[in-house]
Amino acid sequence: MLVLMLVLMQNKKGEWRVMKKILSIILCAMLCISVTGCSSQSNSRSIQASSENMGENKNYSLELTNGTFKVGEDLEAGRYILVKNEGEYMGSFEITTDTTGDMDSSIDSNAFENFSYIKVKKGQYLQLDNCTLYIPKELGDKFDFSDKKELTNGMFRVGTGRDVEPGEYKLEITSDDAKAQGWYSLYNNLGGGYKGGPDLQDSDFFSGSKLITLREGQYLSLDSNTKLIK
Repeated sequence: MLVLMLVLMQNKKGEWRVMKKILSIILCAMLCISVTGCSSQSNSRSIQASSENMGENKNYSLELTNGTFKVGEDLEAGRYILVKNEGEYMGSFEITTDTTGDMDSSIDSNAFENFSYIKVKKGQYLQLDNCTLYIPKELGDKFDFSDKKELTNGMFRVGTGRDVEPGEYKLEITSDDAKAQGWYSLYNNLGGGYKGGPDLQDSDFFSGSKLITLREGQYLSLDSNTKLIK
């Protein structure tokens, strides 16, 4: 991976569009490997449940999918939730400062199996692939996990009365495969990092189990092979 990044830095700016696609493929492949051997059918159902349930209410004031959108024109600045489209294995997004495609214009990009939160600011550009953007408050309790004993496969809000209370928790592998690995990312916030992107606290693959401490206002991403036990 380090060699690949060095090559990226040496490439001409015009080649960054192609290299971004390669990086996206690598990221998806890594996530696929992390969930290989996952035998829990309940995880598969939870992946599809979110995207399928979106069709129950068509009265959304904002619903954007598959395209590039300018913040301040196509959507207001703020926090949104992205939901993987039904029938797709993964959704992805990229937030940029412009539409040049240059490497240094990228603020944040990621691929996800189920749903994820993002925060965008006026003047930024948002590209969506295989996912749909919604205003969180319009979804009611569809993405409220405060009463769940376990969390898996998504991005969850840390805080009093939110998906998970602040404190120390154990992450475990959902698969029975001894070689399987879990994956998580922990963000301090969504808009206080580099160039106004998310402020990443920690991100790692792990085997067996792992203890982590969550603080008020953070966001925790888990893949479908990882669960948090409350």
